[in-house]
Amino acid sequence: MAYVVARPGHREGRATIRYEIRESVSTPAGPRSRSLATFRVLTADVVARAAERAQRPFDAEKIRARAAALGAPRHSNDAATTATALLAQLRNGESLPPVFVAELRRALPDTLVPVPDSLESAVDWIGVDDATRGRALRELLDVAGRIPVRPRPPTSSFPRLSSRMVSNAAS
Repeated sequence: MAYVVARPGHREGRATIRYEIRESVSTPAGPRSRSLATFRVLTADVVARAAERAQRPFDAEKIRARAAALGAPRHSNDAATTATALLAQLRNGESLPPVFVAELRRALPDTLVPVPDSLESAVDWIGVDDATRGRALRELLDVAGRIPVRPRPPTSSFPRLSSRMVSNAAS
């Protein structure tokens, strides 16, 4: 049987609570408990990971209810996950039947705010958990740290650019 427990912890000098999904199993030495997943925010990925590791029947709804009773933060990005998967399939050349296209057009509001072109690449990051975003940021900073910094020569043939505002007295 799987269950959820709250564990006190410290992170960056402040008290935090982390949660564990655990499972009780019988062994020749007696009952034992093992951790299936540890989390700070309950997501569908955490529940899926715990369900994969479980050796006994796993009831995801009971896990979610117990986590809610303990006050665990919950992040449900099911719609974003589904939309991301659909976008990936469409980008790979798959197509939707016309009836689904019509239903999607009907379901989406008519007054959609236009998205700037610069944000189109951000769609891959919608619904991504904080741990994955943090890992990507650390990798990016690691790459940036490996780029050698070239010292500026003492004199340059190019004029120095200034960020000072130039007043237009003539206008």
